[in-house]
This record gives sequence, structure tokens and C-alpha cells, in this order.
Amino acid sequence: MKKSNYSGVALLIVGFLFILILSQERTEKMSTKEESAYTWKEIDSTVLMAELENKMAQERQEEENSQTSMDEVPDYTKMFPDLYTEYQTPKEMDKDKKIAYLTFDDGPSENTFEILDILEERDIKATFFIVGSAIKNDRDDSLKRMIYEGHTIGIHTYSHQCNEIYCSIERFLEDFNLVYEQIHEITGERVNIYRFPWGSNNGYSKGIKDALMEEMERRGFTCYDWNVSADDSIGHPTAYSILNNIKKDLKRNDYPIILMHDSPVNDLTVKTLPDIIDMLIEKGYKFETLDLREPYQFPW
Repeated sequence: MKKSNYSGVALLIVGFLFILILSQERTEKMSTKEESAYTWKEIDSTVLMAELENKMAQERQEEENSQTSMDEVPDYTKMFPDLYTEYQTPKEMDKDKKIAYLTFDDGPSENTFEILDILEERDIKATFFIVGSAIKNDRDDSLKRMIYEGHTIGIHTYSHQCNEIYCSIERFLEDFNLVYEQIHEITGERVNIYRFPWGSNNGYSKGIKDALMEEMERRGFTCYDWNVSADDSIGHPTAYSILNNIKKDLKRNDYPIILMHDSPVNDLTVKTLPDIIDMLIEKGYKFETLDLREPYQFPW
């Protein structure tokens, strides 16, 4: 018996005892005035019992509704049994080195091959956070090339639509699983890092953020945000603004995770990339892929 039913039964017993006492009083001789007073007591006791019974019925209904609601909530930990990976925590970073991590969100796009050409020419490895819905036409080959040339692929969800991925943990996992399987089918690789659209500390995911992060970690995935942004997808960027946005944030980071975008509208990012690389080299930075860096998320 549930706790709520115990309290209801107790109230019912008290009510019956109250009626019993009144019944015993009725056997005694009473004046007309006393008889009248008793009548009101009897009415009061009847009302009390009715209220007690109604309360018990209400508690039973609430308990049934609660149980039904719990039964309807799916256990997301049992969903997508293949959506697991293994993340090897990188060794402590060398404090005597300055290492930059170039990251590109939202691809692949028609710009991806040009980005890969620039990186190959400079012998630099980068990290690409892939959007599954952008993998079309001949863009499968760009993912294969990323793996072949030593770059790292991360997941940036399938749809990149806030109203689809952040309405529940179940919906996020469903979306994530699509691109996870997609990348594995194309490259044979099991991706183990990801980046939330709009970052881990965004207003869209506020209601599920903590539980979602825990579930992703339980499945072996590690989240990486960024600490330097080119702001190449905001407003009306110029080559100067992109370069300057990166430069000003470098002052605070020996291990900068640089956010850039690989999408059809980011031609300017591609054109500015050689200058970005030159600037970083002049400042003494080496380049590595993000999975070799200690995990980083925005402060919560």
C-alpha cells in the first residue's frame, strides 16, 4: 500500500470512531434542544465521511495517473544499443608548448575540399564537426579524405535544428544516432567526440542539459566547446574581422580551440584560412586535432 493510502485509511478510521461515539450518546435521554444538536452532529459526521471518502478516491486516482505517466516515459538508457563509443582521455598537455586546434562546424560543404587542400599543403591536422543532413552528393568523399589525411571527425548532430534536437533527450539521441551511423557507414570510424549546436551552455537545451550531458558521457562521448571564435557566421564578417577576432582571443589561451565554419556561405573563411594559419605560426603555435586535447566545455 502506498503512503498516500495509509493516510487516507487513518482518516477513515478516525471518522468511524467519531460516528460510534455519537451513536452511543444517542442512547442516552436527550432534551429536544439536545436532540436537535445531535441531528446537526450527525449531519456533520456524514459530511466528514463523504469528504474522507472523496479524498481517498482522489489520492487513488492521482497515484494511478502518476503510475501511468511513469509507464509512458521511455527509458532512454535502453534506446539505441549500438550508440556507444570509447573515449581515451588525452594525457596531460605539455605546458611548454603552444598548441592551436582548428575546428570547422556545419560541414561538409562545397568548401570542404578547398579547406582540405589548404591543410594538406601546410601539413596541418584539424577537427571537423559534421552535420549529417549536409552529407549529400559527392560529400561522402570529403569524409573519407578527412580520415585518410589524419583529421578528426566529430558530430554536430544530424539536423542542427534546435526545435528538433533539444525538445527531449530521446529526440537528441535519435538525431545523434542518425549521423553516428552515417559516418560509420562512410568511413568505418566510430566517432567519439561531439559539439552541441550553439555550444553546451545554450538556452535551447537548458531543461535537459545536465541529464543529456550525463547520458552522452555514459555512452562514451565527450563534448568539446570552443574558447576562440572567428565569428565568421555572425552578421557581415570581413577578412579583417575574422582574423582580428581570432587574434584578440589568443591572448588568453595557450591551447586555443578555434571555432570556424565550413558551410556554403563561408567562402570568406576559406579565403582567410591561409592568413589565419600564418598568424598562428608566427605566434609560435603548433597544430593538433581536438581529440588529443583535454576536454573543454563552457562554464555552467
